[in-house]
Amino acid sequence: MPGQNRPNFAAFWFQWIMASTLGWLLGNLLFPNLAVVAGGVGVGVLQWPILYRWLPRAWRWPLVTAPAWIGGFVLLLVMVPAAWQPLLSGAFPGLAVGLAQWLLLRREVRWAGWWVLISPIAWTTGLTLLPGLLSTGALVGAATGIALYLLLS
Repeated sequence: MPGQNRPNFAAFWFQWIMASTLGWLLGNLLFPNLAVVAGGVGVGVLQWPILYRWLPRAWRWPLVTAPAWIGGFVLLLVMVPAAWQPLLSGAFPGLAVGLAQWLLLRREVRWAGWWVLISPIAWTTGLTLLPGLLSTGALVGAATGIALYLLLS
């Protein structure tokens, strides 16, 4: 974030959590048959309005997030035995999204490589440890919001 004002932590974190929670909630409610896929895409779409102030070309965030989320979820279904899928439901899409978003962050943010590690941890926490209509998005938003704030600072 060279040459720009540092975002206010509380405001940024709150907005990021709300965008992540609302994106997950809307995706699940609007497309209940594709809830996990739609929820992940919704999160990426609603995070963009928060990022555009601090990240050049932030409009690309949902464009890389949506296919990465879908691809990660497809890989989970194809590569992981059904018995293990609930345990790894956040790791595969989270890693795919982390890698895709890292492609955007790496030119703008020092230490952007941490994002590749943070994303699957956050999604695994949200989808595996405390899954829920509101808790998944909130947990993912809380964890990634702190990390992104530190990376943008």
